[in-house]
Amino acid sequence: MVSQVKMVQQRRIKTYVEGLDEKIGGGIREGHIILIFGSPGTMKSTLCLNILWNNSTKENKKCLYITLEEEKESLIESMRELGFWPYQEEKLVISDIAGLRLEHAEADKGRDWFRILEDYIKKRYDEHGLDILVIDSLNAIFSLDKIDNPRRQLFHFFGFIRKLGITAFIISELHPGGEEISAYGEDFLADGTFALKFHQMGEADYQLRIRCMKLRHSKVDHGYMALIFRDGMFSATPPISE
Repeated sequence: MVSQVKMVQQRRIKTYVEGLDEKIGGGIREGHIILIFGSPGTMKSTLCLNILWNNSTKENKKCLYITLEEEKESLIESMRELGFWPYQEEKLVISDIAGLRLEHAEADKGRDWFRILEDYIKKRYDEHGLDILVIDSLNAIFSLDKIDNPRRQLFHFFGFIRKLGITAFIISELHPGGEEISAYGEDFLADGTFALKFHQMGEADYQLRIRCMKLRHSKVDHGYMALIFRDGMFSATPPISE
């Protein structure tokens, strides 16, 4: 008989990307921290919204999207345009930096932003429950204030998320043409990393591709797949050749 602990460890969060979940063992292990990185415009935020919207509406998961760059109203309008609609605000909460500042009196006093995020996440976890978290983006946290020891801060922040048992997706942005994915060791601390990139097809066309670089406790296909978004749904297929 499989123990309850082992059953919990085996539960997975679907990405709701047709063709991708099958390549990663059925989804993301619950409680894992996943780094999603790519250059601007590679649909990192859209992919995360897709995960949250589908899991909140179809799996009854409590989800939280923290955006430190885009305003809440803009993100909600994007969801409507993308087809992630309607959504239940009690199950999918979107909070921006303005909202964090209103709820946290210390936010404008140059305090530790990782601590501010921890306090906010813990409050939502305690009061409403929380299954899946997205932070958009890691780069924005480091741009808000000078952090003396970013590696140590990340280590403790990731540890905080793991203790709560939350499945988290952390967005990290590459500079256009950049290849370095880990400025502070985040790829080593994360349980999984997904890369998004544009692949040039001929002279004037580009194809969006996704690759699972690592995923702990999962048998995965590490090759790039073409990532297609159509009619409010993502699908991943073998790369289209030129």
